[in-house]
Amino acid sequence: MSTEEECPPEDRKELEAWRGLALALFQTLAETRADQISDGDRYAAEQSAQRASFERQLVQVREDFLGLVAHELKTPVAVIKAYAEVLEAQMAEPELSEATIHGEHREVVAHILDQAQFMSGLIEEILEVQRLQLGKVPLELSRLDLVQLARSAADEIEHTTHTHTIRVVADEGLQPVQADRRRIRQVVINLLENAVKYSSNGEIQVRLERGKHRGNPMALLSVHDEGIGLEQADVDRIFDRFVQTSGVPVRGHAGLGLGLYVARQIARAHGGDVWAESPGRGSGSTFHLRLPLEARLAIELPMLI
Repeated sequence: MSTEEECPPEDRKELEAWRGLALALFQTLAETRADQISDGDRYAAEQSAQRASFERQLVQVREDFLGLVAHELKTPVAVIKAYAEVLEAQMAEPELSEATIHGEHREVVAHILDQAQFMSGLIEEILEVQRLQLGKVPLELSRLDLVQLARSAADEIEHTTHTHTIRVVADEGLQPVQADRRRIRQVVINLLENAVKYSSNGEIQVRLERGKHRGNPMALLSVHDEGIGLEQADVDRIFDRFVQTSGVPVRGHAGLGLGLYVARQIARAHGGDVWAESPGRGSGSTFHLRLPLEARLAIELPMLI
């Protein structure tokens, strides 16, 4: 007779109960393990799908970028080539006077230099985005008079146009900021160039004043133009990489759509921001640059994705 059969009935019942409990525990553990394996497989599949989606987006961004660069560079290259051929043909004309040749040469060379400078600007924009991506844009902070910088930048841009006037209006006693002078000048120049580019004529007003953002003291620089304005769908989208407005510029080249993206990243690295406002198409635009009056820098520049 087995030991189990020798047990009293009440002991056998308790033994059966423990056996049932052990079997239930083993079954629960097995089901839990199966669920863990299933969850792990599901997580791995989700991660794989996310990686595949990210890779597809990356390929699409790269293709869009290369297509945009190729398109934008094609025009100045074609112009340079055409003017170089004109220059070569003029030099081969023996019957033209030396004065005529020199005068026409100067005009052709001016066109070539203009297009070469445009190409150089496109390349510098691409390199700037790459530096932002790699976080290689160290800020050299110093005491910066934002009003003086705005007036200097306005004078520079006003000399490039005969159809616009740029007026700088500043609050009394606006204190300096701690910022990288070269980088902030780059932002202000970009905002002024955009105002000229997207308006045919009229006054561009630069307003500087003291304000607050989330309780912190801020310097606010605003650039208002009377140009083609922005659709509401474009107001924030124009700060993305490679994005241009739905309207064509009135003056100059459209560019790669990187200037405003770079401007926003520089401002945010200083603890500030850049944004736009517009009542709508045909009603002008206002671009704002906000910088803290106290040095509160971002730890690092945002990375591209």
